[in-house]
Amino acid sequence: MKTLINKTVLLLLTFFSTQFLVAQNTSVSLKDAKELVAKNNKKLAIQKLAEERYKEVTNELKGKLLPRVALNSTVSHYFDRQVIFLPGTFAGTQNPVQDLSVGGLNALNTSITLQQPLIAKSISRQKNMAKLEEKMQSETTQELQSQLVYQMTKSYYGIQLMKSQVQLQEKSLARNQKALSDSKSLFAEGRVLKVDTLRSYIAVENLKSSIAYLHNNIEVANGSFKKLLGMDATETIALTDPLLLEDENEKFILLEEKIKSGTDDRNDVQLQVLAIEKEEQNLSAVKGNYLPQVSLIGQYQIQAQADDLKVGQYTFPKTSFVGLQVSVPIFSGGSITAQARQSKIKIEQEKLNLEDLKQEVNLELNTISGNWKNAKAQLDIQKKTVDAAEINYTINSNRYLNNLSSMLEVNDAELALNTAQLNYLMAVYELKVLTVAYEKALGLLQ
Repeated sequence: MKTLINKTVLLLLTFFSTQFLVAQNTSVSLKDAKELVAKNNKKLAIQKLAEERYKEVTNELKGKLLPRVALNSTVSHYFDRQVIFLPGTFAGTQNPVQDLSVGGLNALNTSITLQQPLIAKSISRQKNMAKLEEKMQSETTQELQSQLVYQMTKSYYGIQLMKSQVQLQEKSLARNQKALSDSKSLFAEGRVLKVDTLRSYIAVENLKSSIAYLHNNIEVANGSFKKLLGMDATETIALTDPLLLEDENEKFILLEEKIKSGTDDRNDVQLQVLAIEKEEQNLSAVKGNYLPQVSLIGQYQIQAQADDLKVGQYTFPKTSFVGLQVSVPIFSGGSITAQARQSKIKIEQEKLNLEDLKQEVNLELNTISGNWKNAKAQLDIQKKTVDAAEINYTINSNRYLNNLSSMLEVNDAELALNTAQLNYLMAVYELKVLTVAYEKALGLLQ
């Protein structure tokens, strides 16, 4: 009795643990996947940190234009008194120069210094260049996010495509298993040859192999997909959005209209424009090195010297001043001129890069548009082909059962039906992926 109770408890625990594991499956829609990419993707997180780092570079350069205040303090003990040199007449000797020991053996010196840049064009222009770099990092982040969303969407549809292919292959397997069963029955009645049964058996085994291969590919694709989403490799996910046509035609029409307004929304185009502005600002910063720099400086100092350590009895003379410090570049060996020439060359390079990029964008858009139209035409053709293949398979199956055709004709009809269904599924996949690629090419995929 005790053994029976233990077995019952074990079975119940196994059942509920299984149900718990099943409940742990994470349902992921396409919208959920986009949010997970933005939140958890490691590459995107690294780029966002780079964006934050460049913000701090801007703050660093801003700080160079603000006042600098420093407190300096020195305590010294001299084993010999400090020596100064004076003309001998000042010291009451006949020597041209006379050394004199002065000061105490202990010395204290404390000062507060101030430096405030008033005119520093080079630093100001470097700060403006850092702001542009900050904008470029922001555009880079958005471009990376757009690429990741495209990769994720393509991977999402790819997994759903393979799952749909498995379903089609399983249906094909069921048809071939039925054909194999019919062939065995007819062979037993002496109405067909043994080769027909053998042909059906080979078709069944080939389909089993194809299904196993697809299941393995789905597992591999799921692993890559979870990495893209920043999910744990051991977590089980269930994709909820099926591979179905929705409003691709309407989207395509809207995207075709969007081309007329240009492609300036693309992050890579914006990046290239900012690259030109950055090099122009860099040229301005280099030229700023020709200009004088003016700073406000000031100091407040107290000091004391004595032979003993009775600090409370020290006297502390005070010294203070305020003034202007001017630095005027006169000759730098031609290095500033060379830097300016380099910047001008870089500006020309970036402008040519922008022209080349715009040509590539136009070519990309034309290619995607042409491929989309071709995919739509293929979809319409494959839809009709599937209908015809279904009718053809039904006719040949009935003819075979009535001993009016061979198993070869049935197998050919089944293969044609399976191929037509797979081709239709692939056309749906191509159309949906091309629609997303069109959005990305126009800079609309965020």
